[in-house]
Amino acid sequence: MSRRRSPSPALPFETLPRSRRPRSENTQSSAPSLSIEQPDLLNWVPPLTYLSPEDVEACFLSPAGFRPPAGEAFLYHLTDVETARAYVNNALPLGDGLVFRTAVHLAEDLADISAAGELGVVKVRRRLIQPWLMPDRQDGRPCYVLGPETS
Repeated sequence: MSRRRSPSPALPFETLPRSRRPRSENTQSSAPSLSIEQPDLLNWVPPLTYLSPEDVEACFLSPAGFRPPAGEAFLYHLTDVETARAYVNNALPLGDGLVFRTAVHLAEDLADISAAGELGVVKVRRRLIQPWLMPDRQDGRPCYVLGPETS
């Protein structure tokens, strides 16, 4: 007995429709060419917004009995006790415009203040914050304002 074979199934599309536009041999990529080079984002360093207290040797001083030391190796910021301790424990913000004075000018400021017990002084080494200092004047006295790096 011979076995009968069934005819092969018909293809769903015997004839495929032709494209209306002619196909060119030079196919161009659809991605636009970029003439501007994008910076390497893996090497990007965010701008500095805070200075570490360890990096600037910040320490807390009580204004009571403050005597200006000889020389100008340090600068001082006068503020309330809680804020001064926060700066010494956490960081010095560069965007807040902190005002620093020399020891002589700080002594003059403290002579004008009656409630020195509620205040605190942040002492920092001048050479370590020098790139972020901008000379200024407040109340007729010279001072320095801490801000983003200028040099």
